[in-house]
Amino acid sequence: MGNKPRIIKVMKTKLLLAVAFSGLLLFSSCGDSETTEATSSATDSTSTYVLDAAVSKVNWKGEVAGVYGHNGIVNFKSGSLLFNDSTLTGGEFEVDMTSIAPLDSASFKDEDGHRASDLKKHLSTKDFFASDSIPTAKFVITSVSGNTVKGNLTVRGKTNEETLEIQSLENANGTITANGTLVFNRQKYDVAWVHFMKDMVLSDDIQLSISIVAKK
Repeated sequence: MGNKPRIIKVMKTKLLLAVAFSGLLLFSSCGDSETTEATSSATDSTSTYVLDAAVSKVNWKGEVAGVYGHNGIVNFKSGSLLFNDSTLTGGEFEVDMTSIAPLDSASFKDEDGHRASDLKKHLSTKDFFASDSIPTAKFVITSVSGNTVKGNLTVRGKTNEETLEIQSLENANGTITANGTLVFNRQKYDVAWVHFMKDMVLSDDIQLSISIVAKK
């Protein structure tokens, strides 16, 4: 009889603990639900813009020891951009390397009498991009911070992380227009041609000026 109040007190304590623990579980469950909804809502607001390959272009430039340089174009094959509301979050592009073409005056008739068709053919060989056997190059966005876009660039089957800097980006009536620059070291992609003249050195850096138009 003397232990009955203690037993009742212990039982009440256990009951209160059980109620408190149940409340904690319920609160946690409600919190998880809200987080899931927020994530789902962010996903629902993601929009895909498809690249317009007919008007989007890549301009390239390569220097020879500051003496002269070649520049030209290469066409996009396909691509897309992902936006969360007005923020760029991802995307990828594929370039048709068989379309690479020089545009500079030096290409049309250089000091050795070579013409643009000669350079275009040379760029397609293993000295440069081996486009006959590897006809495409690719850039896949991995992260975006302000105007700096990080991504994996694949050229000649070699993949390295590169940085693309956005100069302008506009979204008007469902159409994205964007311009940016990307500079990569050709040696990382086995584009290892050495100039045949000792006093002329082809720069390792290839500069890309990228112009993109994409639509929903």
